[in-house]
Amino acid sequence: MKKIVIGILVFVSATLQAQSPEDGLRLSWFAPNGTPRSNALGGAMGSLGGDLSAAHINPAGLGFYKSGELLVTSKYLNTETDYKYRGSFSSTSKSSSPLGNLGIVFADGKKNRGYSSTAFSISFTQIADFNSRQRFKGVNNFSSYSEKFLEELYYDNAGMGAAENNYIFGSSLAFRTYLIDTIADKNGNVAGYQSLVPISSGVNQTFDSYTSGSSNELAFGWGGNVQDKLYLGASIVMPIVNFNRSLQVSETDLSTTNTTNQFGGFVFNEDFSSRGWGIGAKFGIIYKPESYLRLGFALHTPQLISFRDKLTADMTTNTESYAGKVSASSAELNNGNAGLREYTVMTPTKATFSGSYFFASPSKPTQPLGFISADLEWVNYAGTRFYSNNYDEASANYYDDLNNTMKATYKNNINIRIGSEIKLNSNWMVRAGTAYYGSPYKNEFADENGTTLVTPSRMIVSGGIGYRTNKHFLDFTISSATNKDAIVPYRLIDKPSPIAYEKSRAVVFNIGYGIRF
Repeated sequence: MKKIVIGILVFVSATLQAQSPEDGLRLSWFAPNGTPRSNALGGAMGSLGGDLSAAHINPAGLGFYKSGELLVTSKYLNTETDYKYRGSFSSTSKSSSPLGNLGIVFADGKKNRGYSSTAFSISFTQIADFNSRQRFKGVNNFSSYSEKFLEELYYDNAGMGAAENNYIFGSSLAFRTYLIDTIADKNGNVAGYQSLVPISSGVNQTFDSYTSGSSNELAFGWGGNVQDKLYLGASIVMPIVNFNRSLQVSETDLSTTNTTNQFGGFVFNEDFSSRGWGIGAKFGIIYKPESYLRLGFALHTPQLISFRDKLTADMTTNTESYAGKVSASSAELNNGNAGLREYTVMTPTKATFSGSYFFASPSKPTQPLGFISADLEWVNYAGTRFYSNNYDEASANYYDDLNNTMKATYKNNINIRIGSEIKLNSNWMVRAGTAYYGSPYKNEFADENGTTLVTPSRMIVSGGIGYRTNKHFLDFTISSATNKDAIVPYRLIDKPSPIAYEKSRAVVFNIGYGIRF
């Protein structure tokens, strides 16, 4: 496979810093969180039905309901992550207890307009959890975070006035604190810009980021049953996204006693928040050619999500004998206000092909003993698109370039989910499942020497138990997820961007209680 280091292709002279491809991937590359039963089966629910997660996976599964249901779930998540950055290792841990699912199903078991039964559901579920901490550090003698500011000024052909005032959440802070300084020609005129970081001798780099929030869906679903053979369904979903990040980047001189190179270090702080809501649709079909076999197909249309972002930043640089310690903040340059950005994201199309096989005890062939189910999910990661809400030419051109970067960065891919359930008796059952999510990237992540660092993937192994009566049910699930990914702390054009290797292990305890009526 071709090995490259992905770099963003454009800069923009605007109030907010340029967005990156990861902003789009955050909305599509994740293992969905469903009900405890769905999670125990590895999410392989595309052809099963009879579970509230159907509204978010395959709405046709709602057609299996012939009585009402109320469900509430909760979960506990613990994540431990290891990082490798330029030969240095570090670890972080994070725990959270978010709401899992909340929903209700209203079912009509009477024949009506050709349907043997119909059901309508209202449900709220967390699709992705953004609570995490990323912290890694290392010695870098190849590049510096300051070079992203330097390249921005160079490729925008920015004059001194623009460098001082137009990039108030990044490059202007670096320029005002003398991290980026001017280069004079032989006549004393400004000929360009330079970074005061002594890259060739190396600097200590530290990246520390706290993120919080989640991606959620409010779904209104409908499912219909035709003669217990054909099941049709559709749902209208309203994505609700809340993402927050507090980032600190620092670089310090390797030699703390050397005060002659005019660089002691700098600290860059950034606080970012993003709120979004939108709309999308999901359609599904399940067919039972035989009583023991179910085949399903679901199509998730692109979701249109409107975002409103806020950003503040500050920087302190120590250039020692050159200018000493100097600080600057975006608040000083923006009348004390946070920067605002409004735009719309179109998420990728998803299609799921599913199958389930039900088996029975040899002594009681008419009573199902359990099943095995599998889903193949196709995702068009490269189809993510950004659109400006400002309708001006500069913004439109910028987002066109960003979308081209998305197409060059990501690809279509297949995710696999497999799950099984076995009844122990009329009340108890055990479940197990696994899921694999392959890399959404077109190319491998490599360092500046061309050495492959990581092929991103996500692997989930899960298990659980369920208890059922005529009126109540209780489900408990434990799942373990291993995630391999790459973090690009800053993107450069003129040289390969640095990459941190990330490997995380997440354990989720999920419990749900439901009432049938």
